[in-house]
This record gives sequence, structure tokens and C-alpha cells, in this order.
Amino acid sequence: MAGNIVIKPYPSLVAVTHQMVKAAPSGLTPGSIAEFVGYTNYNTMMSELSRQPGHKLGADMLLPLMDVCECDAPVDFLARERGGIFLRLQQPAASGGELVQSLARTIKEFGEYAASAAERIADGDVDPEEMVKIDRETNDVVEAILSFRKLALATHEAKYGK
Repeated sequence: MAGNIVIKPYPSLVAVTHQMVKAAPSGLTPGSIAEFVGYTNYNTMMSELSRQPGHKLGADMLLPLMDVCECDAPVDFLARERGGIFLRLQQPAASGGELVQSLARTIKEFGEYAASAAERIADGDVDPEEMVKIDRETNDVVEAILSFRKLALATHEAKYGK
């Protein structure tokens, strides 16, 4: 049973979080970040982030650190390591008509793009520039579909509750 499980060596999530804190997109310094997330001692936070002996970053600190840093790098990292992607969904507009029209337009445009890209993929030629475009276009359509789902759920819950 347990003897058959093989765990691959993973890169460090704490190292990704450490980098996020050192170069926070929010522009805050590590000292300010420590204060905002509730550390009474900046050195303790930095010891946890640099994995000093006797110090471990608690999982419950990850979301507050991401909020203060205004950065999703740790969840991007986790998603990538698990074979997925992380997409931040926008809050749907109060009026769903606009979102539904946007979804239809996005899916139509993606279908046209996918059809043209399929020929290049079939020929085994997806250059780096094309891969960037495929990533962007695919993420746009997935985000549109999931935003539509979020709007439908919010509409359902407004009428029927959770």
C-alpha cells in the first residue's frame, strides 16, 4: 500500500513566498509586510521565509502575505506544480447580459483562432510566440466561461439561497 507511493522532489513553496515578500508588487517593504500581517518581530518572519533552523512558515500565513504583497505567485506555483493553472476571476457585473454577450464573443473568437492554430499544431510547429498567444487566448476563454459560471451561481443564490 504505502510502499508503492513515490513522491517527486518539489521545489520550495516557502522560497517562492520569500521572493514574493522581498519584491512585493504592492511596493511594501518586508518590514511593513511583517507588521501588516501581524508579526511582532520582522526577524521572525524573515527567519521563517528563509527556512532558518527552528523556524517554519505556517500555512495560515500564506493568504495574508499574498494579500499584503498583492501577488498570486504562490498559488501560480502550486497550480503549475500540480499540472494546472491559476486564473483570477473578476467579479461579475451586476447586469449579466453584458457578461453573456462577452462570453459568446470570446468563445466565437477562440473557436476561429483554434481552427487556424490547429493547422500549425498538426504540422508540429508551435513557435514560442505562438505558444504565448495560445496561452493567452486559452486563458481568456476559460476565464470567460468561469466568470459566466460565477454569475449564474450568484444569480441562483440571490433567488434560491445557497
